[in-house]
Amino acid sequence: MDYRVLCLLWAARETGIVDAVAFDAGTPDEVADKTGVTRRAARITLEAMAELGFLERVGNEYEPTNRALGLFAKVDVRSIGSVPHRLDCLDRWLALPETMRTGTPPETPDEWTTNFVGAMATVDETTVRACVTEAVHERPDAERVLDIGGGPGVFAKEFVRRGFEVTLVDQPAVIDIDRRFLEREPIELVAGDITDDLPTDFDVAFCSRVAHALGPDENRILLRNAFAALDSGGVAVFVDRIRGRADGAALMGAHMLAQTKNGDAYTAEQFSDWFEDAGFERFEIRDVLGTNLQAVVGRRPRN
Repeated sequence: MDYRVLCLLWAARETGIVDAVAFDAGTPDEVADKTGVTRRAARITLEAMAELGFLERVGNEYEPTNRALGLFAKVDVRSIGSVPHRLDCLDRWLALPETMRTGTPPETPDEWTTNFVGAMATVDETTVRACVTEAVHERPDAERVLDIGGGPGVFAKEFVRRGFEVTLVDQPAVIDIDRRFLEREPIELVAGDITDDLPTDFDVAFCSRVAHALGPDENRILLRNAFAALDSGGVAVFVDRIRGRADGAALMGAHMLAQTKNGDAYTAEQFSDWFEDAGFERFEIRDVLGTNLQAVVGRRPRN
């Protein structure tokens, strides 16, 4: 998305234009009166949002389109899309100078988790299938899969479609959303902190795009928990961008600097150290076909 589009939508949200169009006002003059922006600003912003497909003009008024559902209403997390989370992230990028000085990003807004889950639900099906295939390739005879930090369950649902029993563990706020989002799916949902402990007795421990949001010590603990979650001969498959191997991985590290307290992009050597420390054997990293991601694989020795 062009940075100008993101900045325009961010400004429309911050000034109250988004809420005004959704609930109270339709014309530029009404939007200006409701929000306190100038009439010129209201007119230009509404015209631009209409050109971008977020609004449509009906007579003299502007109304939200289906593309803008995530900006204007969050009844169903599947309709949110990626834009609200991108706007939340922009807030933190704009605060990056202060974060660089203090080491702590700003507090998350009230809708952070909902917007985050909505964005995670937009991962394309090709990537989902490719990542799940990597895990299935490692343990084709598996029966039980643990999806660690699985968010909205897009990967968990793909495992289910392939005939596996799936348990998804994530933070309580995420699981609260999932109980509505995944109510028709045969997926066991477990609320908890993945750096505290994990459910046990699994053949595969799958973890997609979570490691970069954690610090090195947290990842070391997570790998130990993943090892403990597996039965003899089980495999852990972590999917992420590996610094020095994936395009844009170092920039992802900068994104984590803006968004998280401890996150970063990590090297193959760091992952190898964490897997070895946890007790895994036969560690390897493979590119996930058709994506810019890598599958980091370790196997728990058979008893």
